[in-house]
Order: sequence, then C-alpha cells, then structure tokens
Amino acid sequence: MKAGKRMKGVVISKPIMYGNISTELLSKKTDHTHKWTVFLRGPNNQDISYFIHKVEFKLHDTFVNNNRVFKAPPYEVTETGWGEFEIITKIFFPPASGEKPISLYHMLKLYPPEGQAQPWPKGKPVNNFFYDELIFSEPTEEFFEMLTKGASGPEIPLKVSGQQIFSLGSEAAECKRLESAVAQVTDQYNDYKERSKTAEIEIAKLRQEIAALEHAR
Repeated sequence: MKAGKRMKGVVISKPIMYGNISTELLSKKTDHTHKWTVFLRGPNNQDISYFIHKVEFKLHDTFVNNNRVFKAPPYEVTETGWGEFEIITKIFFPPASGEKPISLYHMLKLYPPEGQAQPWPKGKPVNNFFYDELIFSEPTEEFFEMLTKGASGPEIPLKVSGQQIFSLGSEAAECKRLESAVAQVTDQYNDYKERSKTAEIEIAKLRQEIAALEHAR
C-alpha cells in the first residue's frame, strides 16, 4: 500500500519497554540452567498493537526456528537455555504508515549482577528492562489517526511498582539528579575559571617583576 500524505511539522513519540526476564531452573533435567522471556510491550503494560504491524525476535542460531514472528500481542518469546547472547527485536509498522522497520538490540541477561552483598535468592527473577521512545516525524495522515485514536490510558505509570521500574516519578527524580549534577559541574567550572584568572594575574605580576630585575642589571 502506498503511503499517504505526510503531516508537515508533526512529531509523535510512543514509549515502549523491551528486554527480558530470566529465572534459574531449580530442577535441571538438561544442561539448560534458566527459563527466560524476551518481550516488547508498553511501559504501563498497555496495548501497543494499534500502531504495530508485527514484531520479529531474532534468537541465537542454535534455536529451532530462531526467527519468531508475532502479528498480535503479547509480543514475547519464552525459552530455556544456559547462555547469554544478543537478541534483535525488529518492529514493523502498518503499510499505510510509510515507516521503515526499527531494530532494537540487547543482550539476553540470565545471571544477577556481580558484586552483590547478599547471595541472589533462589527463584528470584533477573530483570533486564530497557525504556525507549519511538519517534514518528511527519507521519502520514492515516498513521497519525492510528497513533492518536488507538491510545488509551496513561502510557507511562505514575509510580514504580512490582516489575515496573519506569515511571513519571522516576523520570522526574532522574531530571532532578541531572539538574543537580549540571549545577555542580557549573560551580566547579566557575571555581576553576576564577582560580585560573587569579593565577594569570599572579603570572603577569611575576613576569613584570622578572622583567624589572633583568632591566636593573
């Protein structure tokens, strides 16, 4: 289908969350050590299928049918294994959108972070989540209608809860941390600038004194 007329100057963003959840297998009948699920979904677990045509997950070549395709949610693959590898999540948009597919890359994470103060509890999941935003610049009129009419409810939760680690609250806290860091860097810069100016004045005085001594010889 040929894409329709594009809307000049219009930009729409849609938040997404992707990554994987893994759990150690307590009963190992094979050499597989973990059960894991790789996924793509809305940050608030909301339906995102209204602007997605299909999703492909590219697994390691050793898996049977390592290219898994989903034309409807949930967009996720559950498997078992023992090794970590790169997963490619390819998102396709409706033909009327005129948008090219987007590929996301992340390493499948099975094991908990190193250097933990306490041993990782048996059966506790390892979460490897990523937040991103799909930016649609000058969408077609038909795709614009899909993007604006299909949304329902908050796209990003207000607070962190359970496995949901991304929220408007955490985003605001991160902005405050960044503002504080910028303020500290600015203060340090101004301090170094002032010290540099003082040092330049001292150097100029020393040069004048040296010149005077040499002239007096």
